[in-house]
This record gives sequence, C-alpha cells and structure tokens, in this order.
Amino acid sequence: MGIYDKNLLNALDFLTLSQNLDGGWGYRRDGMSYTEPTVFALLALLNPTVGIKANSSDPRFIALQKGLVWLRQGQHSDGGWGVFFEDGVSNWMTYPATWLFNVILKIPSLFAAYSKPEDSGIRDRAESWIIERGREAAVESETLAAQIRKLFSIDSGFRGWSWGMGEAGWVIPTSMALIALVISNPKAMNESEVVKNGKEYLRDRACPVGGWNVGNPWMLGKALPPTPDATSFALLAWRLLLDASDFGSTSQLQKSITLLSDFITNSNSDQTIVLGTLAVRLFDENAASLNFMINGVTRQFGPDNISRKTAKGQDLVSGGWANSAYTTAFAALALSDTRYFIQPA
Repeated sequence: MGIYDKNLLNALDFLTLSQNLDGGWGYRRDGMSYTEPTVFALLALLNPTVGIKANSSDPRFIALQKGLVWLRQGQHSDGGWGVFFEDGVSNWMTYPATWLFNVILKIPSLFAAYSKPEDSGIRDRAESWIIERGREAAVESETLAAQIRKLFSIDSGFRGWSWGMGEAGWVIPTSMALIALVISNPKAMNESEVVKNGKEYLRDRACPVGGWNVGNPWMLGKALPPTPDATSFALLAWRLLLDASDFGSTSQLQKSITLLSDFITNSNSDQTIVLGTLAVRLFDENAASLNFMINGVTRQFGPDNISRKTAKGQDLVSGGWANSAYTTAFAALALSDTRYFIQPA
C-alpha cells in the first residue's frame, strides 16, 4: 500500500459521488458537465493500483462506465470534442479526451475492463483532428515572421496547438496535445516531425527565468514572468518527451522544476498546489531514473513535503479538494504512486 492510498480512496469516493446524472463531471460539484473535468475524473478513477477493479456492482466501476459513455457520445463527426456536450465546435478539449482513450487502450487491465470495440476508431479520429485541425497555421510571410520576432522574440516557424481552430498556439493546449499524441507510442511519436516541431515550440516559448506562461516569454524586449499552471502542464509534457534523441540541454527543466516547487511552497491555491505537485513528483529520483535523470534538481526540494501539502488540502468529510471534481482529480493523480496516466504499460 502507498502512503497516500487512504487519501486516494477518499478522493475516488468524492469523484464517484460528484458525478452528474448525465454521466459527466463539472468543474465544481453539482456544476454542469464539461469535457475536461470529465476526462480527468475518469483518468483518476482508472488508477489500477488503488482504484476500481472490474466489478460491475462497485459504484466506481459504474461511474467509469457512465462517464465513458458520455465521452464517447460527445465525439463529433470530425473527430473532436466541444467544451460541453451540446457544443458543436471541436476545440482543445479533444487533447485530454485523446489522452484518456490512449491510456485505456494501452494498459491491458483497463482495456479488458473498460474498452469498447469502437475506442480505437475514436482515438484514431481524434489524433487526426489534433494533427490536422488543432495546430496553429504556419506563418508563410517572411515580413510577418520578422514582425513577430521583433515584437515577441519568438520563432513563428514553430507551431503550437490552439484553444480553438484557426487560433494561435499556446503553451497549455500544446502541452496536452503533445501528451495525447505521444503517450501511445513515445519512441515512435517523439521522432515524428509534428511532435519535434511542437517540442521546439515549447523550448522557444520558455521564460528566461524558468517555467512557462501562456506562450509569450517576451514583450517588446522585456521578459514576462512564468505562471504555475502553464509551467505544470509543460513539465507534464516534457516528462513524456524526455526519451527523444533531440532533447538537448536540461537547464530549462532544472530551472522550471525549482521554480514550480517554489510556487507550490508559497501558494494557498488548491489548484496550483495539486497541479504543481503532479508535475514535480514526476521528476523525483525514483520516477526520473526510468528514462532520464534531471541531475541534482530533485535534491533541491522535498517531493514528500510537497505531497504532504497536497494531502493537507483534502476535506476530511467529503474527501475532495475545493469542492471540485477537477481539482480533486488532479490531487488523486498527484498522490498516485503509479504513473499509469503518463507512462501507461
């Protein structure tokens, strides 16, 4: 048993009881269902160590089945998902949904318990949408590229992923899109030109002091500060991308991990703490040794201390964090001793 298994079980109970009648989850308990919190609630409930086994009478098993039905039915004919069920325009919600289906299809026990014959097709259509419709358009004009470089000190040749079709790329959607594409086959996908270009986008958009913000590290020659949410999602993506032969220097990651641990230590926001802990714990010495060691960084902070701060945010009565299925799902992932959600096998 892991040290936080009791916290996890209580969190999973909170998520099960927070599910809406339609099968989805809201950002807050009793709020309308949205794709993103539904995906992360399902991802947390799928924990193969302390989560549900394939028992049809268990409330968690029932919640998973209902949630997956809601998600399958929400996919559009073009392969994407909207923000909520009635939203007919595909957008960035496609990235976490694809991430989830890839986890289910990759882990044999989850595949046997929860997958349906149509899930491979759902995943394939979603990945096609991400590649063909989710990326920002290429900047063809040399004049425009030069203006962008002058104003923002960024390279517009690197294409990120957007919140909505036809929009500019940003760090958080780019990070989730890369996870969705790479997680099923890291060795192969890390070497694809689309993914390589996306990784260059994240490198190019990194803030000088470490971390990331929305995607503007500079403005008119002045450095802009990082934010904890963008830094967390970017580090989640980099944890999955570390096997790539083109990775290069780890100095940006070293600065970013230290910076994010400081954000966590000094924050009173449950969302900042749990999301940051999720990212930082992936770089602790035991986990990082699996494929790439970030030398020295993990000794600068205490992952266990950070995890304890996350655990302290749990409501002892409800088992949730901030009365939010969304925040609670990230807390459950952060306190998990297995990395099934980012390194499924």
